[in-house]
Amino acid sequence: MASGAFVGAIFGFTVALYSNAVRKLPVFQAPWEHVVYAGIGAYAGNKVVEYTDRTAAEVDEMIKERQERNKVLREP
Repeated sequence: MASGAFVGAIFGFTVALYSNAVRKLPVFQAPWEHVVYAGIGAYAGNKVVEYTDRTAAEVDEMIKERQERNKVLREP
């Protein structure tokens, strides 16, 4: 889970750097923006990891249910 937050924070920080570069501002014109973007990126990274884990658990549950139904149908 920490890796998702770390990757998200790096992505958010990079977005802030890119935004300043496109506007031709000094790299650290407003340093609090970098912190805010990194925080938003970390939050989004955590949500992606949670979504992936939840989806994997739901798929595993669906597979087990399908196997149970198929086992009942196959028995004579």
